[in-house]
Amino acid sequence: MRLKDLRINQVSFFYSNYQEEVEEVDEDGNFTGDTVGGYENPVRGMARISPNAGEAAASPFGAELKYDKQMSSVKKYPIDEQTRLFIDIEPVLKEDGSTDTNPDYEVVGVAKDLQENVWALRRIG
Repeated sequence: MRLKDLRINQVSFFYSNYQEEVEEVDEDGNFTGDTVGGYENPVRGMARISPNAGEAAASPFGAELKYDKQMSSVKKYPIDEQTRLFIDIEPVLKEDGSTDTNPDYEVVGVAKDLQENVWALRRIG
């Protein structure tokens, strides 16, 4: 295992993947019969997350991609460019696993390797 993937270097985060179609719910929690695009319930993960973007020369994403943090892990998370993350905030989960908490980061780049995955993250808002 690489040094930066030691448990001491990892922090907890939540991710929520985009889901093509979900049933729309009104204010009272009733299904409307329509479907809309949405996000799955947040899932907890552990990874190394940089405090900032760092130097562009050392970036696996090149100098053109604008991002705020970099996340890496040897674990193969199902995270892609449509995934939203909760890094600096922790979502308040309801009994059904859903949340009204807004994610604070989005994935803007994915670099997969045989031994490690790296994601470029940009702050939302």
